[in-house]
Amino acid sequence: MSESTNAKTYLWCDPCRRSFTHADAENGDCPVCGSPMREMGKMSAVLRGLMATELVASDLRIKHRQLVRMIWTRNGLGEQYFRVLEPDMTYGRFESRVTDLVCRGAEEGWITIQLPAAPSLEDDLYKIEIQDENRFVEELHRMVEANRKKRK
Repeated sequence: MSESTNAKTYLWCDPCRRSFTHADAENGDCPVCGSPMREMGKMSAVLRGLMATELVASDLRIKHRQLVRMIWTRNGLGEQYFRVLEPDMTYGRFESRVTDLVCRGAEEGWITIQLPAAPSLEDDLYKIEIQDENRFVEELHRMVEANRKKRK
């Protein structure tokens, strides 16, 4: 896509209800949730953004997912998993899918997410503990293999 086309359009993420510039999402996936985005004109993106802000209450779920993603990817752990597993997907999509897995694990009780009672500058107070490491590894492999089968 040419630079002049990119200057005239934005990328819209339906799950996040936000628009991004092409520079913010070079691979076309949402930098927040990893979902594929669609291109739209500047005016449409601005109007959708205003409507989303005015018509929908703040989505704390998105902020919660962002925090979970920040915790599990810190210190390069996300990149390490990505290099070891070599999934057939972009890194952004991989981060999003593993974040989904961590959230599901927390919901099902085999992963614990620990947060301080109040915001803190001490990173070690923000933790994700995996009680069932074998299940986590199996789920990661299943996720990667399922994506490979879809792409064939």
